[in-house]
Amino acid sequence: MSEQIVEDLEDLEQPSAEGELVHWMEPKPIRVGPAGVSAAAAGAFALGVTATVVALALLHWLGPQRIILVSRRAERL
Repeated sequence: MSEQIVEDLEDLEQPSAEGELVHWMEPKPIRVGPAGVSAAAAGAFALGVTATVVALALLHWLGPQRIILVSRRAERL
């Protein structure tokens, strides 16, 4: 705890509007160059392709069992 003692309630007022309230809460500027943007786009595309292939593989694997019926004529050949 702080050892500072507040003697008047006026000392607890809100800070003035001209100064910064907290400087560490300001968002930092984004520093991503063209290579970073390209890498992010390529990574997102690869992730989307991978997710699609996995989803299609699961649908195929979990899908209904298909029974192939062979006619008698096809059996003779």
